[in-house]
Amino acid sequence: MKTIYILILTSFICGQSLSQSEEFAMFFGSSYYIGDLNPNKHFDQNTNPSIGIMYKRNDINMRYAYRLHFMYGKIEAYDIQADDPWQQNRNLNFSSTVLELAAIVEVNFMKYRAGQLTKLNQTPYLFFGIAGYNFKPKGLYNDSWYDLQALGTEGQGTSENSSKPYKLNQLALPVGIGFKKNLNKNWAFGIEYGARILFTDFLDDISGKYADPTVLADESGILTPILADRSYQQDYNNNIGADRGNSLLKDWYFFAGITLSYSFNKGDECTNAFRRKD
Repeated sequence: MKTIYILILTSFICGQSLSQSEEFAMFFGSSYYIGDLNPNKHFDQNTNPSIGIMYKRNDINMRYAYRLHFMYGKIEAYDIQADDPWQQNRNLNFSSTVLELAAIVEVNFMKYRAGQLTKLNQTPYLFFGIAGYNFKPKGLYNDSWYDLQALGTEGQGTSENSSKPYKLNQLALPVGIGFKKNLNKNWAFGIEYGARILFTDFLDDISGKYADPTVLADESGILTPILADRSYQQDYNNNIGADRGNSLLKDWYFFAGITLSYSFNKGDECTNAFRRKD
């Protein structure tokens, strides 16, 4: 009877331990953006290095994993590099860091257990979740960078545009795909590609119409109209009311790279305990 009680208690402890199989990971990769300044080029010349850290908990059914991660990346784009003559004439640019904190669910295509070397040791996966991120677009002018949101380049907060300045802290929906494989009992390697569905079109500070430069100068400062309209040629010598961007399409940013993870709390002690009772 004592042996049965020990086995029941050990089984309960093992179940709890397996359900809490955990990993700590580092992410090394790249980041880039799609939007008004870069409508369709993935992994273009302005792709930048990115880095991140992850804490992950694997579900006992081996089909799911839940993680928290923090990512750092940089995004940028320049009209002057575009193939489109209209963009080249617009001549806008931006650069921004992106800081992201996210809660993610990974859905494994196959059953996966951290530390396994022969079976259950690799799988593709999908992921989705919710993230909070911070960005701060800056524009390059005369070899200096200026905060674009504070300037209100589309007249935000002036008599020209009653809209408030866009928020620099916003929510995103991360979605993507990856593959992970155990290297040994503690270390695993992964590769991942993910997009962020955004609720803003101002990641690059470009969305709507050109505002009246006279109003911008009077109410926002002399630098605002300079950075708001840098086009080489204007419509009828005045761009007021013309399209500065496409407000119908939201911006995106992306992270792609590799992960190196260390797993712990896998319940190895429980397996040994059962073996001792056999």
